[in-house]
Amino acid sequence: MSTPDLRLLGVVLCGGASSRMGRDKADLTTLDGRSFLDHACERLKFHCPVVCVSSGGNRATNHKQIADPPDAHGPISGIHASLRFARQENFDACLFNPVDTPFLTSNDLERLVQMFRHNRDKIVCAVAAGSTRSVEPLIAIYPIEFETAIGQSIALGQYSLWRLLDTLPIVHVALTPHACQNINTPSDLKELSKDS
Repeated sequence: MSTPDLRLLGVVLCGGASSRMGRDKADLTTLDGRSFLDHACERLKFHCPVVCVSSGGNRATNHKQIADPPDAHGPISGIHASLRFARQENFDACLFNPVDTPFLTSNDLERLVQMFRHNRDKIVCAVAAGSTRSVEPLIAIYPIEFETAIGQSIALGQYSLWRLLDTLPIVHVALTPHACQNINTPSDLKELSKDS
């Protein structure tokens, strides 16, 4: 939870084209009938006084929207724009979660927040326990101080968050693979309904 000594801006990342899904993932519904977007925003409310939506266009939402730049290059552009906004609004960091992770919980995000309280000069990234992938760069807390490094990476045409994070100080928080699972395709969505 944000406190006077730590101001976190909550950001739902939903700027992708959802091309594998064939429709906007933000509008998909969870098992309890809420949209993925509403569910992702709700998770952040426990930890952040302000929740924003980072996207490539206008969305029907009550939350502040942070627009991707016209020449966006994937999630790195949304993260950069969000950090710039957070700096302007006097936040210390952004707590990010992607719209397409319906199994991620507020308790999972709390684990990232607690790690960040003791590592405020580092990026705190989730890692799926037992995964061969090093980090989950979209389930993470980025201090505003990394806005410049991310902007420089974009300016150099280097858009991979995984490569960038290899060069920056990070700490990991292990979450269950289920919590980190993305819903990217219609078959993933069908599996979601089987998990009910």
